[in-house]
Amino acid sequence: MRSPSTDKRLFVCTKPYQYLLARLIKHGCGFDHCDIIILNHFYEAADFSYKVRETGIWDRVLFIDDGTLDQFKLKLNPVRKFVFYHSWRKYLPASLVNIEQYSEVFLAHDFVAIEYAIIRKFHKEGKRSYLYEEGFGNYINNSTHSKWHMQLLKRIAPRLGLPGGYFGSLKWINSVWLQRPELIVSDRKNPLRNKTKALPLSFKEYLQMPQIVEECYRIYPELHEVDNFLKGREMMAIVLTEPFLDDIADRKGYLEEIVARVGETVKLDDAPLFFKQHPGEKLSIEGMSERIVALPKKLPIELLYLVMIKNDIRKVNIYSFGSTAILNLFDLCKSEESLDIFIIESMGMQVEDELISSRFRELAEKYHIQFETM
Repeated sequence: MRSPSTDKRLFVCTKPYQYLLARLIKHGCGFDHCDIIILNHFYEAADFSYKVRETGIWDRVLFIDDGTLDQFKLKLNPVRKFVFYHSWRKYLPASLVNIEQYSEVFLAHDFVAIEYAIIRKFHKEGKRSYLYEEGFGNYINNSTHSKWHMQLLKRIAPRLGLPGGYFGSLKWINSVWLQRPELIVSDRKNPLRNKTKALPLSFKEYLQMPQIVEECYRIYPELHEVDNFLKGREMMAIVLTEPFLDDIADRKGYLEEIVARVGETVKLDDAPLFFKQHPGEKLSIEGMSERIVALPKKLPIELLYLVMIKNDIRKVNIYSFGSTAILNLFDLCKSEESLDIFIIESMGMQVEDELISSRFRELAEKYHIQFETM
């Protein structure tokens, strides 16, 4: 039996969706004593940390502003990147110099600098590190290099102690906890086939628990506003955007084109069209049109399932360039057959974004999700 001083887990998250899964694991595994670190990688992360702290669910909630550390890393050449990662001690938070109290750590990435440093620290002290689901990126090869020598470097990177194209490929990751491990186990090319593990309960079971519903409405009071928008309606339409929209020159025109495409597929009448921006987007879409309702960036779109149940929404049309939310909402809604999915193709995406989007479409087909392209 472990002593109380070491029967404690550490969680790290960089996205609101990841928080939901961290909370799911804590609840599903019956972990009593846990701390969580929230990194400043999304809109209003500090305020989010405060709301999480107010729930009283975690022993400690730590907010760390890691600034532009990972943006700096992305600009490095392979040699300098090797030196960067192996200088991990410099990026270890001061609060984790002593990790004696923790038995293991759950993280969502092995490439974010601080998370990488934490993984190395835990391994150095003989403690386990687990990756939990970050999103659909867990199920695909995320390398977008086109030159053969860079593809080769990315493939052998884990042997050099560097993150590879597959999240969790580092030797210091003991296992990867996922909603859909069968998608990896069935792929003979995936190097994580022997590392995957299913989450302790399904996302749908988790979101149907009264305690969790109450917590979600406390952390995201904006859900009450969405409830008000949907009173008396049976249908809702949602557009999910991505960070690359920040770089579009004629951004307003681009968004108007998306609205026009939506209008070709569904009759909105006087119904609002919801836009849910990616938490990594920096530019706002506020004031674009009276019909458009901008959902909070930090709100995981999966929580609209709670709104759907509460307001008896019969049909949801979702428009996306390729998003984890499609997989999750498909699982949440498939028994009621209330979800229609439209995937937006091209529209000026960079080559790298288009490549990842195409891999998402392949993944969706593999998961037997029916969708239309537009």
